[in-house]
Amino acid sequence: MFKNGFKGLAILIAAMMAVALVSAPAMAEKKTLKFGVVAWSEALALGALVEYLMEKELGQDVDIINPDAGVAYTALMNKELDLYLEAWLPLTHETYWDKVSSSVCDFGPMYEDASLGWAVPNYIPEDVLSSVEDMDKAEVKEKCGGRIVGIDPGSGLMQHSALMMKKYPELEGWKLVEGSDAAMVAELKRSMQRKEWIIVTLWRPHHAFARFDIRYIDEPKKILGSEERSHLVGREDFMSVFPNKVSRFCSRFTMPIDVVDDLTNMYQDNEKTAAPKFVEKYPELVDYWVNGIGE
Repeated sequence: MFKNGFKGLAILIAAMMAVALVSAPAMAEKKTLKFGVVAWSEALALGALVEYLMEKELGQDVDIINPDAGVAYTALMNKELDLYLEAWLPLTHETYWDKVSSSVCDFGPMYEDASLGWAVPNYIPEDVLSSVEDMDKAEVKEKCGGRIVGIDPGSGLMQHSALMMKKYPELEGWKLVEGSDAAMVAELKRSMQRKEWIIVTLWRPHHAFARFDIRYIDEPKKILGSEERSHLVGREDFMSVFPNKVSRFCSRFTMPIDVVDDLTNMYQDNEKTAAPKFVEKYPELVDYWVNGIGE
């Protein structure tokens, strides 16, 4: 009797272990949050902070990838990506958003008062270059080499900048140069060290405004829009796939734009220490994101 009982128990335990071994990879895969962060300075800083807090405070494993904006929106819609920042609305990512808005989970703005623009060093006299409409001046075109230094071609900033090239007759003969955020900043830095004239595509928040003496030039047609909001966006079924505490964190993850500026500067100083330094500097804000009010 006991022999048969032990035999039955052994078979049951073996069966349970087999089920556990088969299920373990699936459970581990489901637990990891695939997080898309475009390689823009403030997005990388925000992404690193979200990753740090999810893993340290919420026990949520995170895998960060760096797709361009167009790829990220398609991956969200197809549930190949779980979370994405930043969705710039209402203008910058309008083309992408119109296609996916009914098939994603919008957690709302992470910050507001953002903006797009073309920027120049402040040593360029304002009476010579203060507006896009001044770019038909021979002096401006010659000293800038007829180039506007841009970022990645999939970005909303570059798409709208390309539209500007068609809508402003003053830009005839100019070239919008594709690149990346890092390449644009490197060229801006080099030019400013040599006191050369340069025009770059930029946005706020961006660490360049804190690190370089630069200004936006006016864009009268408002093709680049005015105030923008940056949203955190998840796959359509995010709230059912991930624990409630993770979804609640995402819905509470919002801050003033000057705090985003501070975080971005911390990240530029040291990518590895930015998140813990931010947590130490803004404990009440972090506590709200993680725990909410009265939970």
